[in-house]
Amino acid sequence: MTAAQSNYEYQVGGSLDSDAPSYVTREADLSFYQALKAGRFCYVLNSRQMGKSSLRVRTMRRLQNEGTVCAFIDLTGIGTQEVTPEKWYAGIIQSLVSSCQLSSKIQWRSWWREQRDLFSPVQRLSLFIEEVLLVEIKQNIVIFVDEIDRVLSQQFSLDDFFGLIRYFYDNRDTYPDYRRLSFALLGVATPSDLIRDKTQTPFNIGQAIQLQGFQPHEVKPLSDGLQGKVAYPEVVLQEILEWTGGQPFLTQKLCQLVIQQDKFNPERYNSDLVKQVVHACIVEDWEGQDEPDHLRIIRDRILRNEQKVVQLLGMYQKILQRGEIDADGSLEQIELRLSGLVIEKQGKLKVYNPIYQAVFNRKWVEQNLDNLRPYAQAMSGWIASGRRDESCLLSEIELQNAFAWSLGRSLSETDYQFLVASQDLAKQRTHRLLKATEQASKLLASARARAKQEVFKQRIWWGAMPLTVLGMTALIMLLRFGGLLQGLEWDLFDYFLVWRPIEAQDTRVVIVTIDEKDLTQVGQWPIPDGILAEAIVNIKAQNPNAIGLDLYRDLVVEPGHEQLVDVFRSTPNLFGIEKAIANKIAPSPILSQLGQVGFADMVVDADGKVRRALLSVILSDDDLRHSLALKLSLHYLEAKNITVANLDNKGHRVRLGKAVFTRFTGNDGGYVRSESGGYQILINFRGTQENFVSLSLTEVLNNQITPDLFRDRIILIGSTAESIHDFYYTPYSNRLFNSPELMPGIFIHANIISQILSAAIDRRSPLNVYSEPI
Repeated sequence: MTAAQSNYEYQVGGSLDSDAPSYVTREADLSFYQALKAGRFCYVLNSRQMGKSSLRVRTMRRLQNEGTVCAFIDLTGIGTQEVTPEKWYAGIIQSLVSSCQLSSKIQWRSWWREQRDLFSPVQRLSLFIEEVLLVEIKQNIVIFVDEIDRVLSQQFSLDDFFGLIRYFYDNRDTYPDYRRLSFALLGVATPSDLIRDKTQTPFNIGQAIQLQGFQPHEVKPLSDGLQGKVAYPEVVLQEILEWTGGQPFLTQKLCQLVIQQDKFNPERYNSDLVKQVVHACIVEDWEGQDEPDHLRIIRDRILRNEQKVVQLLGMYQKILQRGEIDADGSLEQIELRLSGLVIEKQGKLKVYNPIYQAVFNRKWVEQNLDNLRPYAQAMSGWIASGRRDESCLLSEIELQNAFAWSLGRSLSETDYQFLVASQDLAKQRTHRLLKATEQASKLLASARARAKQEVFKQRIWWGAMPLTVLGMTALIMLLRFGGLLQGLEWDLFDYFLVWRPIEAQDTRVVIVTIDEKDLTQVGQWPIPDGILAEAIVNIKAQNPNAIGLDLYRDLVVEPGHEQLVDVFRSTPNLFGIEKAIANKIAPSPILSQLGQVGFADMVVDADGKVRRALLSVILSDDDLRHSLALKLSLHYLEAKNITVANLDNKGHRVRLGKAVFTRFTGNDGGYVRSESGGYQILINFRGTQENFVSLSLTEVLNNQITPDLFRDRIILIGSTAESIHDFYYTPYSNRLFNSPELMPGIFIHANIISQILSAAIDRRSPLNVYSEPI
């Protein structure tokens, strides 16, 4: 054994020094270095303790030795508690000044304060990079940002920070100095996680660096530490890799544990040595022995997200049961991979290694699922019976509670199957109860008829009649007002809409959609003001009746803001949106001044579906607001001399052309004590996207518009891009299936407009309901 081997130490946790003997060079070392050397933006996004920071240290040293200036920003050091955007961005600049050794050339604090009254924090950072960093440093610059996932725990949005990085990337052709600047982002996240505002384009620029575990042909440096300390070190190292799967942290730790064992004879090979160490020092009492934290980090990553934990555990449970599942790249699978617990190999998702499988075993999964599910015991019994024991399925009230608990959560496939089975049984029970009630009502009617015929012969029947009628009435009232029929009645309402004859397109409404292809073509989200202005001008050329802009424009989105302001001021039939109820979003200041704003708020039922339209609401100080759909409809009808007329003092019944609309109340139709604030109506859907004429934003910008397509029509402009997340469940969805059909918000507005116009002009009847059960 050499002196170097006798002093050899494995490093468990933390970043390895650039000259650490236990550093394992992987394929990612070369690809990361070559990409940054070529000036490309890169990101290394992976689970914790995979060696990202060590990779950064080694790559920085290599680039610096070749003349590249490397700046390092550790977001952990900036912190999250009591940190304001002002302090956060100042911390970024301080890190740049320190890393690039600019302290003697600029008093950055004074510079920062001088710009405070003129620019926002992100603008100051942009100016600093342009006017200081790129001026003072003539070499190529790589800015490494580590622990990038720390932005997810900040109390304020840092979307502008990533927007700035995108700006430097997108403008390299315009500003040649930007070509000397590259960014390398490292952390535990996906690119889509980094942008908190889901209405913006996901952060997807640059080259992804795939950081894999240690491969057998790469681990020679680890073998050196075993020399002279174990018999057959290469064999022992291969056994260690079999247990760890090459996971860097675990591999270093297990190597260290093996050479620390007291009972050791370097002359005799112990085939059970690694296995004994794994069980004694890692698996048994793992929560007490997990130092430094590793297994606890994996556990916490999976259990921390209350909305997704059931789905993640269910997916992992399926992997344990089957050995592997097909990798589909879904967000849920990516989240499970980021925990470090599973790995994708050859198109399959598998448990990363035998150690994880021994610690996070089936029993661990079942215990955690039992603690989370309110119906855990019932579901376990149902599964144990081979899914045949109906007594384990949920009752109507239990099912309603389960649905309420599941709202906003992603569940496992087994959860959905259990809830579907419970719902089917509840429908059968309710159907039988209704049939029994119907039969009892028929018997009652028959008895009353016979009683009338034999009134003088069977006088005693009249004494029993009131009690019978009272009993039947009480039964029906109990069923309905107790909410036991609400889910069934909603389902019947949905089936009525879906299965009735298909209606023709309503050509009075035309929709300009903004889909993923449009976002790619434009290159950013939100759509720049200038692009939007150009689209509106092209639409205006055909003299539409009204234009509805279902896009929030409370903020300036350059370039082209002045152009959009001019378009807003010169288009009196253009209406924008605001969010007026919860989580308010202000309207465009210009459209607000002009009184050309409608709210875009949706009413969502307890099962997550939109069945009602909120047409108006009175806010504080008698401030009456109209929805976008109502604003556009009234503008259209006004051109036909059709206006609103109240039919009662409270305004609950109004006449609009050939139709009478009645305000929804909390117990209308299949509803029980539902929120009925504002003026609501049930939506008489015309249909899905196929029931409306639509074309893309790109077609409008390129003037690929059929002549007179927009003339005298209502034009809606809104997003249908999946990345914008403006989608809702409707009667055309089934939320218990894995892939329910969602409807973009813009098409819900179109359905409401179509309902109002069709009722007022074509006598298409509004949906009439009754508040009384009998």
